[in-house]
Amino acid sequence: MEQAVHPERFDPRDQQGTLIDTEHRGRYWWAAQAVRDKDVLDAGCGTGYGMALLASGGAASVSGVDIDPDAVAEAGERFGDPSAVTRGDLLDLPFGDASFDVVVCFEAIEHVADGARTLGELHRVLRPGGVLLVSSPNPDVYPSGNEHHVHEYRPDELAAAVGELFANVDAYRQHPWLATRIERANGHGGPDGDISAHVRATTALDGGGETYGIVAASDAPLPPLESVVALGDAFEVSWWADHVQSVEAEAHRSVARATAAEQSATERLQDTSRALLDAEQALAQIPLMQSRVQEQLEENRQLLSRLNALEGSLTWRMTEPVRRIKRRLSRGLR
Repeated sequence: MEQAVHPERFDPRDQQGTLIDTEHRGRYWWAAQAVRDKDVLDAGCGTGYGMALLASGGAASVSGVDIDPDAVAEAGERFGDPSAVTRGDLLDLPFGDASFDVVVCFEAIEHVADGARTLGELHRVLRPGGVLLVSSPNPDVYPSGNEHHVHEYRPDELAAAVGELFANVDAYRQHPWLATRIERANGHGGPDGDISAHVRATTALDGGGETYGIVAASDAPLPPLESVVALGDAFEVSWWADHVQSVEAEAHRSVARATAAEQSATERLQDTSRALLDAEQALAQIPLMQSRVQEQLEENRQLLSRLNALEGSLTWRMTEPVRRIKRRLSRGLR
């Protein structure tokens, strides 16, 4: 039962520094805390950027699996070891039981038709005491309408589903923040932009408001995983100001177009109202016209009756002599 190949692929080379970049790579930087000296599987590895991040965490080995043959080829080339990436279905992983110490499955489970079966496969390929790290967009927060997502798990739903298979489950939250950073003018990041920073939050986020739910699970005690903050491009205030001005100008143009359209519609409505008024007045005249026609018909009927009576009377008088002669002749014959 093979899952459908889908075109939705994130690649940090195309979207570097954007929010989606910080979300995707941030998950792998977080997961890299749990992989040192471990055999790791990236289930749904896409183009392989996450495999490299996991390897940078000191993994003994990193393998990848994906349903898309193009992604598999690219991941193998990017990782530098094509043999490390296998084409396979999350519903039927092409690995033996107990093959890995850590399995990572980020932003993949929402793409499969049978999430429970996928979780069962991820559990099957883990060694005893192995760790599963899995994430899903939260449908209560994540923008709706992604045609490639079959089922998005709410954070508590994902934790419950994983808890059916593992003895120990920890739930984590991932969500975007507005951030500002203070650093020395000659400061710079280390490898992969790593920086040391003291992080403070001005607000707290209640549970359920996270964009992504992430679950760590194992049948053994879980390793401690610290919070990770992934920063994207610096926020350009000047760009934002220009953008706001552009949006405001377009809003003013939209209002002007709407006002002109409203005025035109009002004029058309007024024309229609006048036409309707004329029609109503014409309709109001119909009963009066009908009454006048009836009166004219009655007058004509009376004139015709009088004419008939007149003609009858004149004929009677003109034929009276003939009737007298007829009566005399009738008497003489007797």
